[in-house]
Amino acid sequence: MPTFPASLPAPLVAGYTLAPVDQTARTDMEIGAARVRRRTAARNDLVDVSWLLSAAQFVAFRAWFEDGTTGISGGSSWFDMSMDVGAGPSVEEVRFKGAWKASRDSAMWRVTAQIEVR
Repeated sequence: MPTFPASLPAPLVAGYTLAPVDQTARTDMEIGAARVRRRTAARNDLVDVSWLLSAAQFVAFRAWFEDGTTGISGGSSWFDMSMDVGAGPSVEEVRFKGAWKASRDSAMWRVTAQIEVR
């Protein structure tokens, strides 16, 4: 399984947001209380992350993101990355949910994305 490049920094603490995925299905009834049932017991979290990257790190990030051999094939593959999901940093299986975004912050690139954790 691919891993997040060690040459790139960890996600910034500022803006790091963890949200569990709703594991229930709800059916509203004509009369009475709604029925709620659990769909899965699997823990899935969504994490909003951002990185502050130099120009060289940004080039390396893009190359790793697009690479189908050692990278994550445009964000479609799961990969290992150190994430804090409540019990301190640990290596988790993650993948990008959708596309990342980048903006210039003086001489640095600020890359933001949403990550799925399983």
